[in-house]
Amino acid sequence: MAQIPPIPESFTGIPWNAGMSGGVFHISDSAVIKKPISDDLCREQLRIEGQIYQRLKSHPYITKLLAIHEKGIVLERLQYPLRQRLLDLQKDRQQPTPREVTRWALQVAEALRYIHSCGVKQVDIGTYNVLLDWDENAKLSDFAGSSLDGSEPTLAPSVHSTHPRLSIMQPSVQSELFAFGSLLYEVETTYKPYHDKNEGDIEDLFEADEYPDTSEMILGDVIKKCWMTQYSNASEVVADIRVIQNLLGAPSYNPLTHDHIN
Repeated sequence: MAQIPPIPESFTGIPWNAGMSGGVFHISDSAVIKKPISDDLCREQLRIEGQIYQRLKSHPYITKLLAIHEKGIVLERLQYPLRQRLLDLQKDRQQPTPREVTRWALQVAEALRYIHSCGVKQVDIGTYNVLLDWDENAKLSDFAGSSLDGSEPTLAPSVHSTHPRLSIMQPSVQSELFAFGSLLYEVETTYKPYHDKNEGDIEDLFEADEYPDTSEMILGDVIKKCWMTQYSNASEVVADIRVIQNLLGAPSYNPLTHDHIN
């Protein structure tokens, strides 16, 4: 386990990033502290997030909790959101390699399978809530506002990740996997589904079960099945991604050891 650095008395002058539920302060090369910076809702969200991290304990594709402190949640420090990597590629008119696509997809799918088995629904699934570590592994992060044991979430997912017929207030495996389908689409293309349309149009298209064409995509079948709620659980998604990964000849990863399987 990474050593927990001293928690400063004052955070003035410490580099930080603002989030929906608080500020993330870079207190060392290996750790950050997430602390509320505004109202009571932020404090409640961070309290729930701390409970969720304690429930999840340790998993290779979930951001590691280092400590619960009176000032906030101490977490391992990672590189940056997967969203940032995709935006950088998009700026250069590039896309992730097939190996990166299947690797990140499998890692996030493994994380979702695990959190669901622990009674957690992440709710706000998106590339902005997946961080890359220093070995380029994807880690699911940010459980502020998530659902624990069926509790009502306090955050809503993006319209790009929400089907009008799937409840936001009562998240389910299907609503989680629908959002995961949109995440996979963005990972492979660097764009959110229907990125060029307004929110009302996106809702209408999803309501009619009309989605972007994925027929030529590496994970096209998986994405479509997520959107069409054809999976019963995340384990089925993991299995399908592994098949595609093996067909591509990309190395598979053991989610417990990070070792190559083949």
